[in-house]
Amino acid sequence: MTPARLWFFWTAVVLHICLQVAPSEAQDEGKCMDKFSLGKEDFVLDADESVKEGGTFLSSPRVSRPEDCVLACCNDPNCNVALIEHGENPVVQQVQGLREMTLNVSRNVEDKPPVAVAGQDRVVQPKEDVTLNGIESKDDKKIVKYEWVQVSGDPSAVVTKGHFEDSVTVSNLSPGMYKFRLTVTDDAGQTGSAEVSILVLTPEQSLHHCLVPKKEGPCRGSFPRWHYNAVTEKCEQFKFGGCRPNRNNYLALNECMNACDGVSASAKPPSGRLGPIYAEECDAACGPDHFSCLNRCCIQKGLECDGEAQCGDGSDEAECSKLDTEFRRLLNIPVDKSKVHCVEPPVTGSCRASFTNWYYNPYDGSCHRFNYGGCDGNENRFKTEEECMQSCNGVTGNSYYIIIIIIIIIAAIVIAIILGLAIAALLVVIACCLLKGKKKRRNTHQHVAVNGGHVRTYEDSEKLVYNSTTKPI
Repeated sequence: MTPARLWFFWTAVVLHICLQVAPSEAQDEGKCMDKFSLGKEDFVLDADESVKEGGTFLSSPRVSRPEDCVLACCNDPNCNVALIEHGENPVVQQVQGLREMTLNVSRNVEDKPPVAVAGQDRVVQPKEDVTLNGIESKDDKKIVKYEWVQVSGDPSAVVTKGHFEDSVTVSNLSPGMYKFRLTVTDDAGQTGSAEVSILVLTPEQSLHHCLVPKKEGPCRGSFPRWHYNAVTEKCEQFKFGGCRPNRNNYLALNECMNACDGVSASAKPPSGRLGPIYAEECDAACGPDHFSCLNRCCIQKGLECDGEAQCGDGSDEAECSKLDTEFRRLLNIPVDKSKVHCVEPPVTGSCRASFTNWYYNPYDGSCHRFNYGGCDGNENRFKTEEECMQSCNGVTGNSYYIIIIIIIIIAAIVIAIILGLAIAALLVVIACCLLKGKKKRRNTHQHVAVNGGHVRTYEDSEKLVYNSTTKPI
């Protein structure tokens, strides 16, 4: 086994993707496993881009079976991607929500079902209106129908058709969690669906989403995020390390403003307590929003690895130093940054302009037209076909898999050379030892002739010669 695989052997990496995260009820192992789909054999995770899009590194548990890794992900309601490698082939378990560097541009087949994209989950204050849209939904031909329905939450919420066929406005929102499902239908009658959640904050929840200080976390990456500054009562940008965030952590300025605009540090919640509550709770089971201390008490999840122990036994700070090491291993998965954009799927974006651009399809090695909305796209977007081909020519469906193979082969060659040198050195040492031992035996052992006479050794002969030529006769 080569070093490239040895350091990743039986290691599971789980990511928290903020795009599709919502509390869920505990489920048995079978149902949970059914929620995961097998990833592509040539999957490569671009951890840097994933964290920029909202992903968060959770942990790297040691497991003995692939199933145990998926179960570890199942047991964490914030986890929806498990990355595993063992034996010869990598296995990836993933669900919707990950924006990864992988060849997920589909091969040309006739009339695929449409893909619904409901957008990111929202966090807002009570009575604020929220506009939902499915503009990023896509189909190989044409989507003819968009339908939004409320799945859960207070039924008094009002859903109004928007100005565009894919959008709706949700109003009259009271504190609580809401879920809405988007179903899209193409001109062949095929459908696809996706869900988005809206969390309307209570005054107590606003403490943790808006009034806690910014938290960079124990990992030492550098990813731009936004937090609400309770002193200035403004949203400000900061550098997030990549793991263990608190809730005052937003991908974009508008998300931060929607969640915290107007929240004041002087406003007291109904409980009368002002500011975050740091005391551990030991009289109830820990929920998905809590960290479980080793002493069976609970603290808010965002308090883990904040530099100050809130668990009575200090377990919330005990493993923090290891997180950055594991996260660095994830970031160091080899990805050719100069070509990574060539294997990303085309992204229309959330804006409503219509520009004809070109994207590269690595499966057929050519560039194709698509409509770009004007914002929130990716780098697999070119103004002309010539520019597209010049940037991505030669990239195929196996390109980054070949990169991994080359690295593995190089590692194998290095190991073979080192082992060869070590074996050669060992043989030389053994040969020297044998020759030295043989010479020693010849110099010290006296042989007896058949007729009983004494047989002198070579050393004795030398002494006789020396004596006969230096002493008088």
